[in-house]
Amino acid sequence: MESKEKLLTTATVNTIKMLSKVEREILLNIKQGKTSAEIAAVRNCSTRTVEKHRSNIIQKLGIKSSQNALLLWIVKHPNLFKT
Repeated sequence: MESKEKLLTTATVNTIKMLSKVEREILLNIKQGKTSAEIAAVRNCSTRTVEKHRSNIIQKLGIKSSQNALLLWIVKHPNLFKT
């Protein structure tokens, strides 16, 4: 039987796979501490577009709160993105 930790990791990886490639890249940028404006500048898009991606990420990850909750989620899953 798989350990609880391994099951949670598998579930989290499956959740990340639900995100689009752009959303995963933006999530990595958020993990790196970049602001929406900084991400937009690098991606050559509007800040509003980045904010929409953030909103989609929050929804897909099942986060019920604000950006701070998204950052907390990232901190709790440090091994998903290797920088």
